[in-house]
Amino acid sequence: MMRAILLVVGLVAGLVAADADAQSVEREAGPLPRFFPHRTTYLELDPDQRSHFRLAYLVSSQSGTPPEEIRMWFNQNGEVISFDIDSSGRITRLPGPDELAAEPTVWINQERGGMSLNLQFEATLPGGPDYTIGDLQLALGQANHAIRQAAGVAALFAPNFKTLVFEFDGLAPSAIAIHDDGTTTALTAQENRVMLRPRDRAMRNLVRIELGRMPTRVLLDS
Repeated sequence: MMRAILLVVGLVAGLVAADADAQSVEREAGPLPRFFPHRTTYLELDPDQRSHFRLAYLVSSQSGTPPEEIRMWFNQNGEVISFDIDSSGRITRLPGPDELAAEPTVWINQERGGMSLNLQFEATLPGGPDYTIGDLQLALGQANHAIRQAAGVAALFAPNFKTLVFEFDGLAPSAIAIHDDGTTTALTAQENRVMLRPRDRAMRNLVRIELGRMPTRVLLDS
């Protein structure tokens, strides 16, 4: 199943191959909002309209630099502010509205044309590793409403989120759906992921799901 990668942005124009010694590079790469598309729009939503989903930003190096060795930072009021990037390339420290509005210049340690950005939608679910149908449906509904509200006329071509993809560290554990009559259904697992489409006919009387352990994150997919 395709992951919900909704935007792939070449952060810098050009197709110049990255130098093998990319870690020695320190260069200006552009204004902060360019690296976080739609972040301001997301933050402008009422909190109760984004309580169950968020935008995630993942960076990758064209030269094969490990994500945790990619550096991104900017200067604000004389302070150097760095972005934390985990082993998957996910930026774990996101800018706030004031930082975005100031549009400081971002610096990176990658050659021109040597880095790309993926934007993904993630569910933010309370509790776990068991989740109620209300929270699962709310995550999908909020994300679909937000993307169509922001897209305007282009909403006709926007993705329709129907699937939750639970990602795990290592192989996926056992996972079951529990229905209102007490019966259970095994959820589909592929390697380190468990998939659920709560709006499918077979899941219409779903009450909750139970996962063998906590997922590392939950992606929203079409």
